[in-house]
Order: sequence, then structure tokens, then C-alpha cells
Amino acid sequence: MSVQLLVDGRVWGQPESDSLLVVGERVAWVGRAAEATCIDVECVSVRGGFILPGFVDGHTHLVDTGLAECGWYLDLGGCGREEALARVAAAGRSRSRGEWLVASGWDESRWAPIRRLERCDLDGAAPGVAVIAVRVDGHLAVLSTAALDRARSVLAARPDLVEPESGEVREAVVDDLRRLVRPDPTTMDDALRAAARTCHRLGITTAHVLSGPEESVRLLAAARGLSLRLVVHPPAEGLEGLLQSEIRTGDGDEWARWGGVKLFADGSVGARNAAFSSRYLSGGRGTLNHTLDWLTQRLALADRSGWQTLVHAIGDRAIEQVLRAHRRARTDKQLHHRVEHFEFPTAAQIDEASGLGLSVCMQPNFIANWSGPGGLYERALGAERDAASNPVRAVLDAGIQMGFGSDGMPLSPLFGIASVLRAPHVGQRIAPAQAVDGYTVGSAGLSSAVPAESALAAGSRADFVVLDDAPEEADIDERRVIQTWVGGTCVYREMEG
Repeated sequence: MSVQLLVDGRVWGQPESDSLLVVGERVAWVGRAAEATCIDVECVSVRGGFILPGFVDGHTHLVDTGLAECGWYLDLGGCGREEALARVAAAGRSRSRGEWLVASGWDESRWAPIRRLERCDLDGAAPGVAVIAVRVDGHLAVLSTAALDRARSVLAARPDLVEPESGEVREAVVDDLRRLVRPDPTTMDDALRAAARTCHRLGITTAHVLSGPEESVRLLAAARGLSLRLVVHPPAEGLEGLLQSEIRTGDGDEWARWGGVKLFADGSVGARNAAFSSRYLSGGRGTLNHTLDWLTQRLALADRSGWQTLVHAIGDRAIEQVLRAHRRARTDKQLHHRVEHFEFPTAAQIDEASGLGLSVCMQPNFIANWSGPGGLYERALGAERDAASNPVRAVLDAGIQMGFGSDGMPLSPLFGIASVLRAPHVGQRIAPAQAVDGYTVGSAGLSSAVPAESALAAGSRADFVVLDDAPEEADIDERRVIQTWVGGTCVYREMEG
């Protein structure tokens, strides 16, 4: 069993400590190096770094991250419109007519002029290629003519979610297309390894993964080999099959466990289908994906069967439906049922979520991406609703179990922490210690599947991250991950320059 003494550092929440003793996969002692009495120990310098509990991303799409990292997805993230189409054109030249090309990550809200991709754009860039271009939020995709032809059987099942003229498809159809166009097993293995390397580089030691039914078992089997702890959340459409297999929330081992089942109450602001009680400035109030009766029945079935639920709800009308469904289903607080995103709740809804014992997984990076003057939320909903969006401070003040997740936009916890420290509106801002908690103990506490460990202390897992300095507001953008440890092993070390 290895014994390692980390020295020359500082420890989060323990200003008197400069060292950490790791024995095997656990922390054995935290204190000052001058007080250590170990012999035959390997000393590891963290070069004056700041040691924090490992980051826990409470809401990721690890497979998508890996497919983009290994090049199976054409990554359009951060591209302007012309660059995005140029990338599609370049990739299309290596495809034969009718062959699939899946692109992801485009965001027209950052383009000037603001105009979504359309079928004619993709046809012009990659003639004859079956292009699927998924918007950054995953709730909308645009298909080329060849893709519309190849996916005809999938599209016919939900014509209400398809606009053939523009090539837009939405919600369930996007998910159906992901299942239709799948990488081979070798590519999937490459993608998972690439995603794990990215997580390690960013200081993520545990990831809550929202996955399709086919990927869930693969993820659970791969976690130990990836040196990444996973909590896997499959879609609720497969709940009956999971029940027949007698699988429940929390089943698994120290590396990978089943989490909860995921449902969608509404869509996204960018796709204009997040459900609000008041209209978008362009008209319409968005769309509820299900009836209240249906949602209540699904929550009740999961709850009675010992399954946690995660319900995506962004607009206040969707949040209200989720709260009513939990009231009607009388769900068990011990299962830590979750609401994902919770972006536009009213004050009364925050209080009710607290009373129902619900947990909330919020995405602080959404604030940096789309809130503030001139941002997507202001343009779509007006300045008043933008200012009330993502009320992280009020959620914490209400005593709700709140954790942070990235939704992969982008994956970086440090970006998320910076987003709430420098948010444009007062209600979105919290203190540095609270922001770090959101990405550590807060996200760890979101699951009834995994025991939450709140601090680096004797007996805790040796999952931690070493930053080059403390994550304070003044210079948070300059912080770097210099080491990541999972289970007592250093899985990432920044190259010393």
C-alpha cells in the first residue's frame, strides 16, 4: 500500500495545514509537515498549491464530451456562423454522398446577425452529406436535406417536432437521432478515455453523467479503468426495464453507481421552448413536454420503486408543474429528488421546493454564457426576467440542497466558479467559499446514491485537486489545475515549465 505525504501546500478550509498524508486510497492525516511522524514515506511537493476536495460535476454529458474530444463529433463550440459553416464544409469533403456528419455546439445567440443555421446553409456547405448540426443546448438540431431523407422513419414518429422547410427538429427527435447515428464500440471506448482525460485536466474527480440507455452500462463498467468516479443517470423512458432488472438508485460500487432517472418538463430558452407563465418578447410561452397527470405518474412510479428522479425544468411554468407533480405524488425526501437547471423560479417556488425537500442542480456557466445586458436571456425575455434568472443566492438562503453542474457548456468547474463570482446580477452572486462548495460538497450531496464527503479529513477518499493558488474573486480567471488525484493516485499533473 502506497504512503505519500503531500507537502508545500495549503488546504481548503484548514489555514493552519500545509500537508496531507495519503495511505492507499484514503486521506490518513491533515496538518503541518513539521508535525508529521511518518517514516518510509514518499514526499510529494505541490509547489505551494492550494488543495481542495475534488470537483464534482453534478450534470454532465460525458459521452458527448468524449466524442467531441476524439473528433467523432464535429465541434462547432465557440465558432462564429461563417467559421461553423466552413468547418462543416471541410468535414463534408471527406464524406461520401448520404454519409452522416454530426456537428454540435453552435450558438447563434453569439452571432451577428443573430440567425440560426438552416437546412439550406448545411446543403450549401456540404452538398449531399447527411449533416445533423445540434445546437449547444441539445434541445434543437438542424438537418440537411440528405439527413432529412435518411432519417425519414425517425421523423415520421413525431411530425409535431419537425420543421422540414428550415430543417429544425426538437426535443425527443434530437434524442432519437442520437440513437440512430451511433459510433462503433471502439470509438466509444476512445471517447470515454478522452472524456476522462479532460475531466482530470479540469480537476473533476466525480461526474454525474446524463446518458442514453445504451451508454449507461458501458459507463458503469468503464469507471474504474478511467480513474473517474461516475454516477450514471439514465432516461426515465427505460425505467420499467430497470425495474425488471431489479436495479435501483445507489446500486454499484465505489467507482460507479446508478443515480436517478431523467425527465424533461420543458426545453431551453435558446430554442424558445422553455415553458414560462409570461410570453417571450417574440411571442409564445414555450412548451410543457408532458401533462401533469403523466409527470405525476412517472414520479410516483420511480419514487415507490426506490429511484431518484431528475427533472429538467427551466421556465417558471415548467418548475410549477414539477412542484405540483411532486406534491401529488407525495415523493420521499430521502431520495433527494432533483430539479435540473431551476433557472427562472419565482420566490414562492423556491420556498416550496425547500418545503418538498427537493435538491437543485444549477449551472453557473449559463450565467456567463447568456445572462447580462445584451445577452440571450435579456433579448428573449427582457431585462427584468434576466435579472431574476439563476437566483443562486436565494436558493442557498432557502436551505435547499444545491450543487453545480456544467451541462458541458463548458465542462470547466473553474469557469463555473468564476461565473457566480462575477455574475451580472446581485441575486446570482455568492461568496468564493459558497461557489467552491457548489462544485464539491454541494454536488456530492445531490445524490442519494453516493455518500457525500464534505472535507479533506482523516478517512475521506483521497480525491482532490491542487490549484496553483486560492480561488478568490480578484484573479479567479488566472487559476490553474496543477494536479488531480483520484483514489490516492495522481491522474493529472501540469507540466512544469
